[in-house]
Amino acid sequence: MLSQIVSLVKKDFTTEFKSQERIAGVILYLFSTILVLYYSLVKVERFLWVSIFWILLIFLSINALNSSFSKEIRTRHWYYYSLVHPLAVYFSKLIFNFIWLFVLTTLSILIFKVFFDVPPLRFGLFAVTLISSTLGIACIFTFISLISGKSSDQSTVMSVLATPLIFPIMMAGSRLMMNAFGLLSDTDYSADFLSIIAIDIVAIGLSILLFPILWRD
Repeated sequence: MLSQIVSLVKKDFTTEFKSQERIAGVILYLFSTILVLYYSLVKVERFLWVSIFWILLIFLSINALNSSFSKEIRTRHWYYYSLVHPLAVYFSKLIFNFIWLFVLTTLSILIFKVFFDVPPLRFGLFAVTLISSTLGIACIFTFISLISGKSSDQSTVMSVLATPLIFPIMMAGSRLMMNAFGLLSDTDYSADFLSIIAIDIVAIGLSILLFPILWRD
């Protein structure tokens, strides 16, 4: 199954880079959002960084991951069904969505640094929080995108189903981010980090159990 996952991930990256309109649209949305923030706020205080980060991350997730299975369900479902294991399809999409979302989030931070002064932060804690939170969001959005892909209005179904599920990640991740920016004096942030890891594990575990059933439906 590993070879199937690798092949599908390569296929997803090739397909994504061929559809330059979608990449350009996401990057344009990202740049426009930051530009509006620049002209509206002029200066971003340290306590606003956490809020802006999560707003960008949520909207990037919805825009970048909402159509993960649209092509597979509409045109290639039976083709994949007859060739590869359902979990190979799931893990290939999960890996691709995680990398794609992480790249977009990192790009948004770099663009943000061009317009605003980044306050001092604990880079290690910030990086770990970014990776673990992005993985959790990618897990949830990847599974929900299969459900929304079978509906006529993917964006609405994705937003309604996925947004409440990522609230625990947002809450724990926000506290970790505030620790990284020195906004909280509490140095014991292990509980929040373990909460995100636990959510990641549960999301992957439930997806492994339920994805093959939904994929065959």
